[in-house]
Amino acid sequence: MIKAFRALKYRNFKLFFPGLVISQTGIWMQSVAVAWLVYDITKSPFAMGSIMCFNAVPLLFITPFGGVIVDKFDRHKLLFAIQILFALQAFLMTLISYGGFIHIWNIILLSLFLNIIASIDAPLRQSTFICLVDDVHDLGNAISLNSCCFNLARLVGPALAGLIIARIDVRACFLINFLCLMPSVFLVKMMKINDIKSEEIKNATIIEGLKEGVRYIATHQQIKLLLQFVAVFSFVVLTYSVLIPMYSKDVLNSDADVLGLLMSMTGVGALLASLFLASQTSTKGLRKFLLCGTLLIGISFVGIGMIHSVAFSAFFMFCAGFGMPTFFVSNNMLIQSIVDDDKRGRVMSINALCFMGTTSVSSFIAGSIADFFGIAQTFTIFGCILFLMAVYFGLKLHSINFSEKKTLC
Repeated sequence: MIKAFRALKYRNFKLFFPGLVISQTGIWMQSVAVAWLVYDITKSPFAMGSIMCFNAVPLLFITPFGGVIVDKFDRHKLLFAIQILFALQAFLMTLISYGGFIHIWNIILLSLFLNIIASIDAPLRQSTFICLVDDVHDLGNAISLNSCCFNLARLVGPALAGLIIARIDVRACFLINFLCLMPSVFLVKMMKINDIKSEEIKNATIIEGLKEGVRYIATHQQIKLLLQFVAVFSFVVLTYSVLIPMYSKDVLNSDADVLGLLMSMTGVGALLASLFLASQTSTKGLRKFLLCGTLLIGISFVGIGMIHSVAFSAFFMFCAGFGMPTFFVSNNMLIQSIVDDDKRGRVMSINALCFMGTTSVSSFIAGSIADFFGIAQTFTIFGCILFLMAVYFGLKLHSINFSEKKTLC
């Protein structure tokens, strides 16, 4: 078990990780509170969905430019600035909620502000792990612990938000998020990061840097294939969050308690998988983990589509939850082990875009398929697609030679 937390022996990561755990929990709490508040004001599921979709626009259009910014400017200064901006957004949400100034327009503006920050934070955080560990062989452990942090926050944050909304007030979630972000500001400030930038990217414009990053990905066979895999995988798999509520109600004929159980089992499986990956000490076998994660989710989706019982559905969702980080973390570790350091931010921004950018379209398609074929049948169809994906990408990955790069940090 100690192997699973070995990245914590490095000073920078030891400072960064606690702040990450606390701040991610607070951000998840705020996310639930905002959704609750928007629905409470509009009383319209369509309005809430439209607002949430509109707020995601910055993630699609700004994230690629965020990667250029990460490669071009000092990571430590960017990290500190991002924490300040997160805290500012939380403070403004707290101010307008306790001041009685809450309206849909200012919720939308502050949510857009948050997603603009997040569009830079995603590639920044992912590409900074290489500078937080002194030994490049522990990079995979740092990435896995980040996944643990995300999945733990995803379990704890919404649960705490629900309790606070029910027993105190929705406004308290915004205040708590602000307080959760403050430790991260001070911990990041204490870090010492040696971030060497290439003269080429420092002298290039943002547009030139973006074009260079796209050319690099297009000509790098391994990275291009891994990004294609994560885009298709995300398109198929992440529809579960849209389908499971309908499945719980219409197929299992159950209430919100069963939905909570299924989503919790997904989170538990994801957390255990992240801990398992954190205990791995090398990148050997990661391609097998990619394929195993894909197959495990495929089996789980087919099981959910064919066996309609609460107990089996909970088990299959646990397995699907285990498969998701098994794929995503392995994919991330493989990409980061082969990418050139001066392109890391741009590559990780496209990776984040492949992950986030497919969900809005895939959710619409999944809903359309479910409306035509049925919800259970849609899970079965997607499970079969995952089997085909595992075969296709398995053959492609088998034919490619992966060699690790040295880091400049």
